[in-house]
Amino acid sequence: MEVTAYRLLYDNIHDFKTTAMHVESEIARHGILSRSEDAVPGMKGRRHQDMWVSMKTVSHFNLGIALELMLKLLLHLNKISPTAVLRGKEGHFLAKLHDAIPRKYPAQLESTFQASRSVFSEGFELIAFINASSPTPPSSPQDRDISSLREFFEYFDEDMKWWEKRYSWELIDRGQWRHYLSDISVFVELINRVMRDVERY
Repeated sequence: MEVTAYRLLYDNIHDFKTTAMHVESEIARHGILSRSEDAVPGMKGRRHQDMWVSMKTVSHFNLGIALELMLKLLLHLNKISPTAVLRGKEGHFLAKLHDAIPRKYPAQLESTFQASRSVFSEGFELIAFINASSPTPPSSPQDRDISSLREFFEYFDEDMKWWEKRYSWELIDRGQWRHYLSDISVFVELINRVMRDVERY
């Protein structure tokens, strides 16, 4: 990879992450709640839950891109083509990119992830919404064991479908679960730690 391309990729990772952080800070600044139907003060009648979902959609899409680019950077540093890894696949697959990283580095990534989690003792909550007109309650979202970074990448890919977040308005009429994290700080910390020590990869 040329130096100019490397610099741009490095900067993009930080800037997509920063965009996600900024949106999250706005959610906190306005006190926007995920489970309230009340109007948000000063927001021209926008309701808490609608605004929370919309802003989380933007946050998670940008976070997903930052994570995807981070993994692609690690592959490039090991002279592995991300395009070849994902050939024939639709969507953006964090787990597939993770699995293509040379064997010694996933353990290093996992250690960095667990260290990032230890910084935030309160962790975060997985939140799911569904819109369904049927009187029959929809089945619950899939119950996942999410303790490792690889399992979180599967959750991002298969449940959250982060790359489809920009189309989440289309999913409402389909009665599909829409998944979110109450707090993205652990993943922001992960990106910061990996990028700070990227030469180790």
